[in-house]
Amino acid sequence: MEAIKINSSGEKVTDIQRRLKLLGYDFGRTDIDGVFGRESESAVMKFQQDRGLVVTGVMDQETWQELADAGYKVGERMLYLKYPPFRGDDIRTLQFWLKTLGFYHYNENGIFCEKTHKALLEFQNNMNIDDDGIVGEETIRNLKNLERIIMSRETSNFPLAGNTGKAKKLQENRIILDYSENIEDLRSSREHLGEKIYILSSIVNFCRDMLTGNGIETMVSISGDEKQNVFLYDRVEYINKSDSDLLISIDLNYSVDRNATGSSCFYFKGLKSYSIEGHRIAGMIQDELVGGLDVLDCRANGANYAILKATSIVSALVKPGFISNTAERERLKKSSYQKKISKGIVKAILEYLAG
Repeated sequence: MEAIKINSSGEKVTDIQRRLKLLGYDFGRTDIDGVFGRESESAVMKFQQDRGLVVTGVMDQETWQELADAGYKVGERMLYLKYPPFRGDDIRTLQFWLKTLGFYHYNENGIFCEKTHKALLEFQNNMNIDDDGIVGEETIRNLKNLERIIMSRETSNFPLAGNTGKAKKLQENRIILDYSENIEDLRSSREHLGEKIYILSSIVNFCRDMLTGNGIETMVSISGDEKQNVFLYDRVEYINKSDSDLLISIDLNYSVDRNATGSSCFYFKGLKSYSIEGHRIAGMIQDELVGGLDVLDCRANGANYAILKATSIVSALVKPGFISNTAERERLKKSSYQKKISKGIVKAILEYLAG
């Protein structure tokens, strides 16, 4: 979708404002008027903050999907496995409930997928109710009867199911590296797009060469020749079909504050849960980058980005610097600095896989 930002107008803006208002976000005196002004930007920023997204005030593809998902509550519709799959916050809540009860061991991605279907069947069978794989009145009633127990738990911290690399020999692991060429993912102006693509592709290629040199099979989510998987959800689909053990996605931070600086890493964090393995690898990479680059430590943070929640393997998102900071951008453009970043990322990956 085309990004909606300050001074945008039309039916799409009206729809965005209506959805935000239904969720309780305030537009001040302007209310719903079909014009994306400062009040709309503030409402979008608050929504992004609440959803664990990058706070930009721009309605991009990822924010729009989150806004659409947020409109669904448990019990408002019947859920079952179909194609294309249902998606929404009602499914995210269902997954969280099933996860807390021990039936679902993945990220709450808000998509009614095969894994959600299987977990639901196991729950229904355990509760001695009709195991039809449908979230209907009886299933919801049984889940809500356990809601007090579910919500009383401080957290439900589950690692992603599947192989995290520990049970394999080092060279038996498959790594997939990801970066974005999509202008919507830049969340800034076009002035830095070419530089961003150059920096990220260089870091990814350096990482791939280093990992391959250590005998580890390494893939890249974007094809340099065919320009495939440029868009976010195309990359997610490709990653999920890659049969990889670990995803490392690399991006650059952007801020309207031109003095903002530092390195940060991200792992999936859901309603009351997070990816334990994602948290571990994100922290290890962050430590290597901060120590090796002598940059400000913006820490490893839990987030709800689609590249983390919608992918089915252990994942981390690495942002080694701010492209909006002139001095930092100039460093990032240097091959020697890119190699330092790649060396830190690869060192952490090798230590993580070695367990």
